[in-house]
Amino acid sequence: MTAKAHPAPLNATRIIFALCAIAWVAIVWRGVSNVKGPEALVATVSQAEVQRFARQQLESLQPRSFAEDLELCGIVFETSEGELGASRPSSGNAASCDLSYFDEPGMVPVASFHTHGRHSRQYDGEVPSLVDIQSDIASGLDGYVSTPGGRLWHIDHERREAHMVCGAGCLTQDPRYEPCVGDRIEEAYTLATLRNRFSGGAAIC
Repeated sequence: MTAKAHPAPLNATRIIFALCAIAWVAIVWRGVSNVKGPEALVATVSQAEVQRFARQQLESLQPRSFAEDLELCGIVFETSEGELGASRPSSGNAASCDLSYFDEPGMVPVASFHTHGRHSRQYDGEVPSLVDIQSDIASGLDGYVSTPGGRLWHIDHERREAHMVCGAGCLTQDPRYEPCVGDRIEEAYTLATLRNRFSGGAAIC
């Protein structure tokens, strides 16, 4: 009677590799299951929270915007953990700033923000421009704008209008800023009322 053959013991290295492979698959599966697809990225923070955060970003950018005489712009986003963050500010020129395309995984854009550069009598910088409102409407985002006089504006893309959050001096002012005597700055503007202002409805300073 021949002795029954016993299976050869498994190689310890192969066992370790197999366990590592199983662990890796588990980690990858867990990560994939936790990643939100584009359709799942829904903002949860309140507009008041976004506004406070955007105001902080603009306040920090005002001095540089005045010193370099250019607009600075960026995007406020919400992470998958419900925290707010901001993209690195982009530099424009004295009267415009193009936002870079924002497509970061796990982050949903909730607002744009930009400064209006240095005070100039040749530029009606104390109110949002038509392009400011039109850009936010097109992007489907609210926007926040700071002015040389230290005003803060909120652009509501759904209502297609801008509202002054706070008046002159609520943010850092450009040292060169001089109020325009006789210029009435309204608390809110629609596209139509802004067109009227820019076509000659505002005082000439």
